[in-house]
Amino acid sequence: MKNLKYILVVLFCLLFTAQAQAYSYKTCGDKKIKWDSNSKTLYANTTSFPAGYWENGIRDTVNAFNRNPSKFRYGIAMDSGGVGRGNGQSEIWGWPGSKIDGAPAVASQRWTCYWLFGYHAWMNEVDVIYNYDEPFRWTASTSKNDLIRYKGTKRSLQTTGAHELGHGLILNHVNTEYNVMGADFEHIHVNGSTARAYIGEDASDGAVYLYGDRGGWQDVGVVHWKYSGPSGEYSDHTKTVIYNSSGAVLPSVNVNGEIGHRVTRGQWVQVEFTFENNGSNTQSGVNVGFFISTNDTISTGDRRVAGRTLSLGRDNVLTTSTWVLIPSDLTPNTNYWIGAVVDETGSIAEAVEWNNATYIPIYVQ
Repeated sequence: MKNLKYILVVLFCLLFTAQAQAYSYKTCGDKKIKWDSNSKTLYANTTSFPAGYWENGIRDTVNAFNRNPSKFRYGIAMDSGGVGRGNGQSEIWGWPGSKIDGAPAVASQRWTCYWLFGYHAWMNEVDVIYNYDEPFRWTASTSKNDLIRYKGTKRSLQTTGAHELGHGLILNHVNTEYNVMGADFEHIHVNGSTARAYIGEDASDGAVYLYGDRGGWQDVGVVHWKYSGPSGEYSDHTKTVIYNSSGAVLPSVNVNGEIGHRVTRGQWVQVEFTFENNGSNTQSGVNVGFFISTNDTISTGDRRVAGRTLSLGRDNVLTTSTWVLIPSDLTPNTNYWIGAVVDETGSIAEAVEWNNATYIPIYVQ
């Protein structure tokens, strides 16, 4: 009987995937597969993540995941010892891609799951392994100029790590909405030059379902990304856009190295953004302001051109468009940025404030 603790899967065990809202997770029969507590320490290899830039990056990755309303938290410790799958220690390291089938990164999961007059299940180990071979080029930078889908050529250590740490909670890939368990390198918050990884509403919901709500963690956010369809197990994401009064996407234009839209002074447009509730409670009557800026850092100090209120539940990522009149006194043939600020009045006591504003570039003619 004692040896059953070390059996990963026995003959009579059935492993299921359960679905609740968009997030998806594995179960052992009618049991959730979970860690035996609300915390787990991960040991990051100091050869893969040496002190300074890379160590700071992997710590930032864990911190990004931990900004969620669930009771579960990862800890991190640096470790100079050996690494390996199935050694009883949950670790993070980098390997040649041939050892992980060429994927950009993997989360190697080990759990116990068996039936003995009922189902029994728990997590034993997760190892997050990054592919250190080309063509994958990693950065721990939070500058958007370094990242693919912006001006750069590198993949964010933090966004991919947030995805793999989701697998550490036995969350599956999701291909039905904008979420970090889909295309993680297209799941990121950007305002100005700063790009930050975050877990997002859907994976937060999954973490809360598995480990409970810590209570009092409030956080709403807005991004210029949206769901664009399934790609196998993954959701694909694309930038939000601006529509004309007929609902057609406005012509695209390059604005300082990013794709934006060509607009006309005095034109009514529909500006699209994605809003998320990453916190503990439904937020009703959330004030959202829309602003025109002469740079890509959107704030309430910019020129306000529209406003609305939203109800943001914990059950669905909301991509929506808003009517905005492009001011007729803007300088023609000039780049501007149109942005949204969620919780414009600061009425929500949020755990995270930096994700409240983002932008879409425009060229005014």
